[in-house]
Amino acid sequence: MDFIKTYFTAEKNESLIFILFGILTIGFSVYALVKWGDSFYRGFGIPAILIGIIQMVVGSTVYFRTDKQIIQVGTQYQQDKAAFKKAEGPRMETVMKNFSIYKVAEVAFVVVGLLLIFFAKSQEFWLGIGVGMLLQGALMLTADIFAERRGREYIHSIESVS
Repeated sequence: MDFIKTYFTAEKNESLIFILFGILTIGFSVYALVKWGDSFYRGFGIPAILIGIIQMVVGSTVYFRTDKQIIQVGTQYQQDKAAFKKAEGPRMETVMKNFSIYKVAEVAFVVVGLLLIFFAKSQEFWLGIGVGMLLQGALMLTADIFAERRGREYIHSIESVS
């Protein structure tokens, strides 16, 4: 049962980091737009704010559903380990497949961001978009790599249930 609490507690903790990323990037983008307002910051703000909103929504969704999941999954585990394994294994397989999709998108953000930084450096707006894409892509990729590792450990624990 400890492995369930460990996994979901870590997911909940990371969701707070997602929310924080969102708040910080949106806050900085709005501040930069108001304070400096040039085309670089307008460009930077587009990916920073859009992905920041996604971070806040996803982070909040995970954060507020996790306690309920711990109870539901933990109860199922205690009452019927076979049913737990049958339900939680496929659910986690889907979660893990989704990480592959997320990582492709995040790497694309990093690559496009780098390309814009190198090839549009004289165009402030596009340079700003590149920096924003690089920042958000790298943050999301890093967070998802950690989440994917936790997911693999959790799946290993699920498979070990007898």
